[in-house]
Amino acid sequence: MDESPEAAVDNDDLVIIVENEAESLPAEEERAKQLGGSLGLMDTCPVCKLNFHNREPKLLPCLHSFCKKCLPPPSRNLVNTEQRRDPQLQADNSKPREILNVIRCPVCRQECWEVEVLDNFFVKDSVEVPSSTVEKTSQVCMSCDDNTEATGFCVECVEFLCVTCIEAHQRVKFTRDHTIRQKEEMSPEAVGASTQKPVFCDIHKQEPLKLFCETCDRLTCRDCQLLKHKDHNYQFLEDAYRNHRQHLENMTHQLQEKRKAIEEVSNCINNGLQQVDENRKSVTNEIKKSICNLIMEINRKGKILVNQLETLTKDHEVGLKKQQEDVSHLTRHLDHVINFTKWATASHSGTALLYCKRLILCQIHYLMRANSPPALPPAGPRSDSSVNVRSIKSCQPNDNGCVLDTAHSISHIVISLPTFREFTGPEGKGQEGCKMAKSNNSVEKKPK
Repeated sequence: MDESPEAAVDNDDLVIIVENEAESLPAEEERAKQLGGSLGLMDTCPVCKLNFHNREPKLLPCLHSFCKKCLPPPSRNLVNTEQRRDPQLQADNSKPREILNVIRCPVCRQECWEVEVLDNFFVKDSVEVPSSTVEKTSQVCMSCDDNTEATGFCVECVEFLCVTCIEAHQRVKFTRDHTIRQKEEMSPEAVGASTQKPVFCDIHKQEPLKLFCETCDRLTCRDCQLLKHKDHNYQFLEDAYRNHRQHLENMTHQLQEKRKAIEEVSNCINNGLQQVDENRKSVTNEIKKSICNLIMEINRKGKILVNQLETLTKDHEVGLKKQQEDVSHLTRHLDHVINFTKWATASHSGTALLYCKRLILCQIHYLMRANSPPALPPAGPRSDSSVNVRSIKSCQPNDNGCVLDTAHSISHIVISLPTFREFTGPEGKGQEGCKMAKSNNSVEKKPK
């Protein structure tokens, strides 16, 4: 939303009251510590690395902000889904199809419609509203030039007024129906929300957005509320700000609880990766020790076992690393939304908070619905090889039964001729299950 020239407010005329400067300093320092990590991200463009001051900051639905010049161009175009589903609109060629541009956030790669991009009034307010305690020591009348101390506040005009201006305000026909509140009735949050630079309606250029339509869930001006939003439930800006700020704080607390659960899943995955690595090393050493005591054929089988082990552990490790990447991405997304919501709720910017409330709630609900990936249990490596390593390892040179058992466990075994004769006996029994090789020193025996 572009601001009209009437929306310009001099910073010299904007002063906020504090009861005690010494008491306000610790509160500001504590808030600065809480938001210190997020403010650097919120007030600086991630593309050009420059401050948003006078650079028309834009806020994407993913809650990342960019300068207007750094806003990414549309990555693709799509036809409006309502037009695609309506057969009458498809048959009516006289009506042009609405083309919606899709842009992708350079930070999180989340896509959104270009029409969903909003002005970042949080940053605009932060650079335009005075923040030093010296400027907040007193509140003067914003209607006259006498620098008289203000005693009341006009809700419709969003101005502090002195006694004389209040009387004139109630006497003039155009402003006699305005709501005048005493300065003492205004809470610090309401004062902060009411004294910010007003945002004017797109339709009624002279009317500021000072109402919040609860039915439509959006900011409205007085004329829009009386005409387009007639009979809708609405609240004044400061009242809606207090209510919805508390709701967003509660939702942020739920996100923090979910982040703790995600962190536990991440720790479990790290432990699983470590256990897989230990199992791989342990089994690899055992296999290598067994291979050293086997003949050439068993040595070849042992190498196959190692390769199979590496394959199994690698697949499991790849799965765990993929889960770790997903969890890290979700954690970064949770951190960003939590920091942004904390920063938004602590900024005392009622207009900006309500203006962007739907975007914030959309991200919060999106993250609340996101499923936490369960941690895979560390799978101990195993081998499907038909070689019985323990039986072969315990085989003695003259143990004929062991050699026969081993022969049934592998494809074939080569034994010497004397050993073959011991197997078959003097009568030559069992020779039909053997295949004689050309060598005179050995027989290749293949079990049936």
